[in-house]
Amino acid sequence: MAPNAPNDIETRPLIKSAGKPTVEQGSVALYLSVTIVLLGAISVGTMLGLTSPMIPGIQAMGSGNPLYLNTMQASWFGASVTVGAVAGAYIAGFIMQAIGRKFTSIICGIPFAVGLLVIGFASQMWMLFVGRVVTGLGVGMISLIVPTYIGEVSTVKLRGMLGSANQLCIVSGILLIYGLGSVLNWRALAFAAITPPGLLSLLSIFIPETPTYLLMKNRPEAAKQSLVKLRSCDSDVDAEFTQLEESLSKQESQASWLEIVKDSSLRTPVLLSLGAMYFQQISGINCVMFYAKSIFMSAGFTNHTQITIALLAIASAQVFFTIVACLIIDKTGRKVLLITGAVIMTLSLTTFGIYFQLKQSMAAHVTHSNMTAVHAASSGNPSLSWMALVSMVVFIAAYSIGIGPIAWLLVGEIIPARAKERAAGLSTGFNYFLVFILTLEFSNMLVAFTPQGTFWIFAGNCALSVLFTIFLMPETKGKTLEEIEMYFRKGK
Repeated sequence: MAPNAPNDIETRPLIKSAGKPTVEQGSVALYLSVTIVLLGAISVGTMLGLTSPMIPGIQAMGSGNPLYLNTMQASWFGASVTVGAVAGAYIAGFIMQAIGRKFTSIICGIPFAVGLLVIGFASQMWMLFVGRVVTGLGVGMISLIVPTYIGEVSTVKLRGMLGSANQLCIVSGILLIYGLGSVLNWRALAFAAITPPGLLSLLSIFIPETPTYLLMKNRPEAAKQSLVKLRSCDSDVDAEFTQLEESLSKQESQASWLEIVKDSSLRTPVLLSLGAMYFQQISGINCVMFYAKSIFMSAGFTNHTQITIALLAIASAQVFFTIVACLIIDKTGRKVLLITGAVIMTLSLTTFGIYFQLKQSMAAHVTHSNMTAVHAASSGNPSLSWMALVSMVVFIAAYSIGIGPIAWLLVGEIIPARAKERAAGLSTGFNYFLVFILTLEFSNMLVAFTPQGTFWIFAGNCALSVLFTIFLMPETKGKTLEEIEMYFRKGK
């Protein structure tokens, strides 16, 4: 357990620092430690994207095969990872407080490996679902530990960039699994997906424990050593360490649920984090991606190769624009990107809805006697389809520079250290709960509200997120975690 572990294991990693960069820049050890932890985010991306190339391979075996998945079963297979993720997020909150951020990162790879092995060797359908839920436990655990670790080890000037790299690595993981899925069969794909979480568990042995956690466990000397290695400059860490020590000394113990509800300095950042997670998912990002294949088909991408290339292009666009967000977030600030992204998402989703409205209107004017026109309408008008394609790409770009990465960044930034055990787990679990609900109910929404109505609902929520950001969300650019916590204390 972390409180009794030898100092040299936690604070003397094999990663060595080079040179004497400034505290603001961080050290080589900082970058390498964050890079190792981000293998977890890549693992999350591979799990979120896994079913897209895997399900067609399973279904290709035919309905007589005991593993065959019908449409409903395939939907549940895709969504079941979020069931495990909700549970994993709550579990991780307690684990990382008991044994530390570092050792939680080490064990996160275990549920991935177990779940993927069960899927890879599956001989019955239930094994596919069990494996998927078990990998979901790892997804939830990593989704909490990555932003927490990055937020606690980063310098003020790097926290935005490094925190946004979480989303970058998630979408990179999706791109990776799409690429592997184009050349591997579904069983080999499951085994290949073990690589990122396996490397995470192995390499996390060499990262330092966070100074915040060590101070919370009354180990100031170990915390100071950890901070020195992460900053690589003895004389320059004194002020930062003193500020961190003073901030944590004011926190009596880990906050209970009752304290989080009653204390506005805890309640407010938790509600803001939940709000950010709500607007991230209710933007409809997963539903837009769900519709991507049909849009490409209606735009004239007919064979498997063309559609695969198009899907890879969309995933690549997510990666590119998330890189843009990483590079500019510490210059522009969080609020500017949140507002800009939300406005563009509102416009693109509105256009997306107009596409479906026009397509429906065109189909309504087609008579049953005109079979050629019926075929043309059902196939989709190419000009309208390109309208949908453009609005989809613009939406993905806006999501990737705004609420996509920033919602996860805020988990590590605004939730106080003494509330992270419960509140960060709550926020992460809430995110995956929304993913689960929207994934299962999206088809029902299309029937109840029509496709255009569904995407206009998403657009309306994006518009609401602009007001949420302007009036409620504080700017955290250039502020230490202690200064952010003090902001909420003053607002009590």
